[in-house]
Formats: sequence, C-alpha cells, structure tokens
Amino acid sequence: MTPPAAVRAVVWGPAYCDLVFGGLERLPELGEERFARSFLVAPGGSAITAIALHRLGHAVGLVADVGRDALADWLRDALTREGVGIDALRAVQELTPVTAALSTEADRAFVTYLEPPGPAPDLAEVLPAAEASHLHVAGFPAALADPDLVDAAHALGATVSFDPGWDGRALADPRVRRVALAADVLLPNRLEAGLLLTGEGDDGAPPTAEAALARLAALRPGRVTVVKDGAAGAWGADARASVHVAAPRVDAIDATGAGDVFDAGFLDAWWAGEPLDECLRRGAWCGARATTAYGGASAAPTRAQLDAPRREEPGGTT
Repeated sequence: MTPPAAVRAVVWGPAYCDLVFGGLERLPELGEERFARSFLVAPGGSAITAIALHRLGHAVGLVADVGRDALADWLRDALTREGVGIDALRAVQELTPVTAALSTEADRAFVTYLEPPGPAPDLAEVLPAAEASHLHVAGFPAALADPDLVDAAHALGATVSFDPGWDGRALADPRVRRVALAADVLLPNRLEAGLLLTGEGDDGAPPTAEAALARLAALRPGRVTVVKDGAAGAWGADARASVHVAAPRVDAIDATGAGDVFDAGFLDAWWAGEPLDECLRRGAWCGARATTAYGGASAAPTRAQLDAPRREEPGGTT
C-alpha cells in the first residue's frame, strides 16, 4: 500500500458508490415498482466523512478497498475533486462497494453490496507516513479486521473515533464491541447504541437515546460518548458533563449520510478543544445541513458556512 500524503486525519472504512433514489412517496412492496423523482450517484460510507472533514479545512486521507471496475475510477475522480487523499485506496477486490439508497420524506432504506474486506492496513505504516494525529474508523468492517486498532493508533500517538454503522450481527461481535469501548470518541446512532452496543432492547423496545448514552458512558469512563438521534438531536457524555442538543430546523429532503457529516462537525470542534456542548452543536448543525440535498456529502458545509455568524436555519423540520 502507498501511504497517504501528510494529513490531519486518516479515515478508514468502506467507501461506497451510493445510488440515491430520491423523492419516493413510499418504499416499494415486494413485486411493486416505484418511481423516484430524482437520482444521484454520490460517494458514500467513509468517503462522506472524509469529504466533510476536508470541506471544513482539514487535510484528510482515506483508507478503503475498492474494486477493479468503472465505479472505482469514478470514486477516485470524485474524491480527488473534493481534495481527499486517495493514495491509500486499495484495488484488492473485483467490485467496488455499492449502496442503493431509497429515500422518502419520512425515512430511507438501503440495499448494499460489500465484498469481504482485504487484510487490515498496517497502521504502523499508514499513520506515521501520513503524519496523522487522528484515526476515524468509519464502520464495523475495520473493527472486524483489526480489533486491536485503537491500541495500535494510541501507540503511535494518534487519537481514535469510531462510528460503527449498522449491522446487527457485526455490532454484537466482541471485536466490534472492543473497539467501541476503547475509542476516544464513540459516535453511534440511537439504534446502534441502544440495541446492539449496550445489549439493551432485546425485547423489541429499544431504549431512549438518553438511556443508551448512560449505559454506554458507564462502560467507557473518561472517554467521549455520543448518541445521535436524528431530528431529536444528539446526546453526549464525557468526564465532565452529560449534554443534549437539539437538531437545527432545516428543510430536509434526504437523511442519507447525515450521521457521517455529523461526525465531521463534531471532530472539528473536538480537535479545537471545544466543550462537549459545542462539539455536539457543531455536529448537529453539520448533520442537519447534509439533509438539505440528496447524497450524503452533497450539502456538507464548508468552513466559511460553519463560521458564519448565524448557524441556525429557519423553518422546516429535520
């Protein structure tokens, strides 16, 4: 693998080509065809957070496996246009991961193709070569490939954040739980946190985001724990406080990738040493902005937009 050029952070996780079908009145039943009002091909998965971080002014390298196909060429071009370092993209499989995102006004559903990942990258090579002080782990596959990744990054002087993504079986795996409990910053959504990472909700009644946060934070003393809950905002806890922030009101049309853009906003504030409430507020604002366009990173804000005097946007719902 060619290590990435010098960056502020390395993002590691599956990068997808997202096929976004927008404006559906409802999801199709089996045997039924529905017609979307819009369609977009967009970078997905780990690429969303990498793009969002770069738009906020951070040099970022992406570590991901892609295929030997036209979609891989398209993804490289899209990431290069956004300024994301792609030296560590590895063509180790036949097909590039793909997600079909079906988006309605109320929610979205996904169908994903993902080949088994290749061997884990050598963090002792990648992080020092990139001069990176932070590793963001985007998705459970990285944790399955290297459950010791947090220890490896810490030994190299890097901090680690982890957004596990969704897969019921994977999130119940001890390797994923190990990374989740050890990461400096943990960033699941409510279902990932409550149903899977904490082991609650087995009776079909998932806990509230606040309850899930309390359980997770108790398992991670001294670390930063966040639970994202869409329009209900976000909850967070660290060694000093437990905080909730509301989600800004925007005219939302597609929630695909909003949590990944939230991660970028949160990390931007956390790296700057901001208190937890400001980290959550910045993450929520960035995530809300992402819902105003189809495709996860399409509306990810720039540094100028983030630093504008007025962040709140009137009207609409998240």
